[in-house]
Amino acid sequence: MRAKVDKLVEQEMRKRPSQSKRDYASHFPSNFELFKESPILGTEYQRVQQGKTITEMDTSRYKLIEPDDKEDKESWKKAVDNSNAQLYHQNHRFFNLELLQKFEANAWKLHNYQLEHELQQLQRTLEDYRQKILELNKQRKAEQSNRNKWTELIGQSLQLEVAYASLETEIQQLKQ
Repeated sequence: MRAKVDKLVEQEMRKRPSQSKRDYASHFPSNFELFKESPILGTEYQRVQQGKTITEMDTSRYKLIEPDDKEDKESWKKAVDNSNAQLYHQNHRFFNLELLQKFEANAWKLHNYQLEHELQQLQRTLEDYRQKILELNKQRKAEQSNRNKWTELIGQSLQLEVAYASLETEIQQLKQ
């Protein structure tokens, strides 16, 4: 399969005019700016473009170094304090890993249960809103049909009054 794909890629590359890899960038707009939304990625991109090497993280505080002056009590005290801090940190990491191993599955199940419960509540709320909207639409439709009936009745009564008035004038003309 891989050979087939490589063959297809090679055929496609033969169809294209030969260009160096750098020429592909000429097709981008000149004002195209990468990572303008992320300043961290932008500065990292600039660093790579300028060919600068990455600055390594300072790990000296994680090392247990014995003091240069083996007779100085203060430097030994600092070294012991550093080793105690490292030991304390490693104990906490170990404890956290044990907790994670022991309770991770239960915490995940509990979280999923809470999400399912929240989903059910949201679905009930959604259904309540749909029912209220349906009832409101029915009420509006009834009010609108009542208005339409009212306007029809007003129109009919006006027609009757006009007919009555015209009949009255016709009767008076006949009497005269």
